[in-house]
Amino acid sequence: PPQDGQLCLVDNATVATAAIAMRWAKKVQPGDVVVVLSVMYAASLNVLREFCETAGARIEVLEVPFPCRSSAEVLERFEGQLAALRQTGARIRFALLDHVSSQPALLLPVQEMVSACRRHGTEDLEVAIDGAHSIGSCEFDVAKLGADWFFSNLHKWGFAPTTATIVWASRPELMLETRHPIPSWSWGQGMAVEARFPGTRDFSAMLAAPAAMEYLECWRSEEGEIASQYCHRRVMESALELAEAWGTADQLLPEELVATQAMVRLPPALRVDDLPGRVSHGVRQTLRERYCVEASIGNFGGSTGSWVRLSYAVYNTPRDVARLRDAVLEILEMQ
Repeated sequence: PPQDGQLCLVDNATVATAAIAMRWAKKVQPGDVVVVLSVMYAASLNVLREFCETAGARIEVLEVPFPCRSSAEVLERFEGQLAALRQTGARIRFALLDHVSSQPALLLPVQEMVSACRRHGTEDLEVAIDGAHSIGSCEFDVAKLGADWFFSNLHKWGFAPTTATIVWASRPELMLETRHPIPSWSWGQGMAVEARFPGTRDFSAMLAAPAAMEYLECWRSEEGEIASQYCHRRVMESALELAEAWGTADQLLPEELVATQAMVRLPPALRVDDLPGRVSHGVRQTLRERYCVEASIGNFGGSTGSWVRLSYAVYNTPRDVARLRDAVLEILEMQ
C-alpha cells in the first residue's frame, strides 16, 4: 500500500498535469525532450507547452497508429520512434504517456511503453502516466506500471461526483519536492500537504471520494462481475451490434485495446464534419438535440474516416445502444 505522502487529491487531470509540468520545467536542461503521444489529451499538451516548452524543453509527439491491429503493433511503433529519436542525440528526459486515451479511446500497453522509455531515456528520466479514464475502467497495479507519477479521475468511471482526481507518486520524496500549481497557506510543504487546501473551494467531491471508491469496490453485476469487467463485456457486445448494423464490423478494434470505451467506425457514406474531442454543430449535436443521445463523434480524416467513441457505464442499457444505432441510420437516410 502507498506510504503517507504518496497520494493526494486535486481538482482534475489538468491540475495534476500542471503540477508535474511545473516540476519538470524547473529541471529542464538544454536539449531535454518531453515525449508524448499523438493521442494525448489536447489540454494536457497545452499545459506542457506552457511550462516545459517555455522553459526550453522540446516536445516530441510520437505517433500511435489508429486504427491498429494489436497492442504489439502500438508498442513496436512506439519503441521504433524512441530509438530513432535517441539516434538523433535527443535527451529523452521526460515522458507523459496515456493509459486509456480519450480520442481515439485506446487501452494502451503502458507498462511496456514505460519500460521502453527507460531503455531509451536518460538515467534520471521521469515518466508520468495520464490515467484520466483508468480507475473504474480497467484493472491494474499502479506500482507495477513502472512510472514515477500516475493520476486518474475518480469522477469518470469511479462514481465520484465532479471533480476529483487522485495523484500518486512512486516515492514520497517526489511529492515532497513538487508544488501544487496554486500556492496557498501550505506552500513549500509538498503537494500532498498543499493539495489539502489550495484556497477556498467546494471540497464536496473530494470528501465523497472514499464512499465512491467503496461503492466501486463493492459493485457487482448479476453475473458477479466488477464494474470494469461488466462494462468491458457490454461495450464489446454493443460495438459489434453497432458495427454490424452500420456495415463496419470488419474494422472493429481488437479486444485488448478496449477498456470500457470502444471505437466504432460510422457508416462510410455518413457525412461527418465533427472533429474528434471538439465541440461541434454536426452529427453529435443532431444526436443530442433530436434523439437525446450523447455520443462522442469525430472525423479523423482521410482513409481513417469517422468514428464514434462508444462508452458503456453500469447505468447504460441495450436500449441506449439501439437508440444510437437507429439514430445514425436515420441521419444517414436524411442526408
